[in-house]
Amino acid sequence: MTARAVITLNLLLWTAGVSAQQQMIVVDAETKVAVRDVKIHTNNNQQATTAWDGRFALPDSFSRINFQHPRYEQRYILKSELRSDTVWLLPKGNGLREVVVWGERRFNRRMNEILKPSPQQKERDKLPQVIPAGPNILAIAAWLFDITFGKKIEARKKRKQALEEVRRKEAEVQQKWDMLRDTTAVHLKSHQ
Repeated sequence: MTARAVITLNLLLWTAGVSAQQQMIVVDAETKVAVRDVKIHTNNNQQATTAWDGRFALPDSFSRINFQHPRYEQRYILKSELRSDTVWLLPKGNGLREVVVWGERRFNRRMNEILKPSPQQKERDKLPQVIPAGPNILAIAAWLFDITFGKKIEARKKRKQALEEVRRKEAEVQQKWDMLRDTTAVHLKSHQ
């Protein structure tokens, strides 16, 4: 064999070996970012690790492939399930059974300190409170106003609200009527 034939044969065998592999990428399912350092094992003991961009070469001679990474759920895929060049991994969920939160509301403590009575206030509180004797004129006046004018004012307010509601409904009906009249006029002109 000549050197040229040997080189051609080697190139053909090399391209056949390259075409027997498929380029794939491993991606985080939540962030859509490529995942590096994912350990990949096939059922016929072939192994690979993803590069910094999440890519790896997938050989054609396997029926099941496993993906493992410490921060992601382990996943296996059958060859018949591969539909695209992207494999999605789900992050591991670390749940806690119980969480206890300790804290204090500093605002309440500050307000209590601000509202704490001064020594002078404490002395004033010890003095007897003088309540004026006799009827409360303002309370009686408010009561009389409520009895005499309160019901009339309330009735006037209700009438005003009802009138506003009627006027609003009339405006809606008038608007619908105007639209109907305009469309009818356009329709009649088009038939003439």
